[in-house]
Amino acid sequence: MSSEIEMVLVPVPECPFCGARSVSDFDSASDTLMPEINRYLPSDHQALPVDLLNVRRRCSACGLIFLAPRLDAKSLARLYELWYGYAYRRVMSDPEHVEERRREFERYHLRLLEEHCPRKGRLLDVGCGSGLFLGIAKRHGWSVTGVELDPATVAWGKENEGIADLRCGVLASVLRPGEVFDAITLFDYLEHTDRPGADLDFLISHLAPRGVLMVRVPNAGGWQARFMGTRWLAVMPTHLSYFTRPVLHGALTSHGLEVRYLRAGNYRRQLDIARQRLRWLRRRIYQASERAVQSSADHCAASVQPPVGNPGSAMLRWIYSIFLEQLDHVGGWFGKGNNLTVIATKK
Repeated sequence: MSSEIEMVLVPVPECPFCGARSVSDFDSASDTLMPEINRYLPSDHQALPVDLLNVRRRCSACGLIFLAPRLDAKSLARLYELWYGYAYRRVMSDPEHVEERRREFERYHLRLLEEHCPRKGRLLDVGCGSGLFLGIAKRHGWSVTGVELDPATVAWGKENEGIADLRCGVLASVLRPGEVFDAITLFDYLEHTDRPGADLDFLISHLAPRGVLMVRVPNAGGWQARFMGTRWLAVMPTHLSYFTRPVLHGALTSHGLEVRYLRAGNYRRQLDIARQRLRWLRRRIYQASERAVQSSADHCAASVQPPVGNPGSAMLRWIYSIFLEQLDHVGGWFGKGNNLTVIATKK
């Protein structure tokens, strides 16, 4: 790869949630997201820096943990562009992964939403990605709208999920004055926005009376986060805020909502986890055999010994990921899972 892409950090003098200026140091962690994206970039593409340090601070007023400093808007936009353009596209090209996501959305997220919002009216999904959840909700009778920042992802969702009302842009520019929704979902969105408090206020103003807000964020108080500490996989430069149960509950009630559901339990079955891991292992074995065949052919053609990968390292990563999944699953039995889900209604 050629020279590195410049990433610019900016200070964050106050809490992005409540605006308080009384903050304290929390921890710092080496970034793992940019090296991961670099794995998928073309060989002639500029690389992302791999020496970024994610510094986190805690608000003394509301308890929110947040990155400070953080990447500026231009750097974040570039990072998302590369993530969606290469790494995310590779993930979404795996039909088994997409099908697994569909099952999770239908079995858990939509079912849970409909338990608290039985009226199937207008549904807004913020940070909808490629629209998988919206496609399922539409088939279940909802009138759906999605908001996403990446134009290519919006185009993919319109074409592949058949969601006509997918809007590209920031909230203030795509939601019309007076437009209201019976349900608003934010799956893995609130940790990404640089203005979580203001975004909540704005979305609540677009929520119908007795409307339902459903939020899912990584759980900074879960067993996986506590066990891994600074190595927790959710610590990355695109996750600007980190939530715990008390912080999220306090934030929603202070914004005038009534919390009806707040848990960090399991929504994946052990059988589903085992099947996913076995599929991953089969793919790795197949890919390794394909590479071995190709390397052998290249060796015969060039009479040069090809470089050999390290299958043991991949196997160790696989075993470690299984351990983390099991840690998360057991934590979910005690309400300490890796994802925190909350449902609140507008009074």
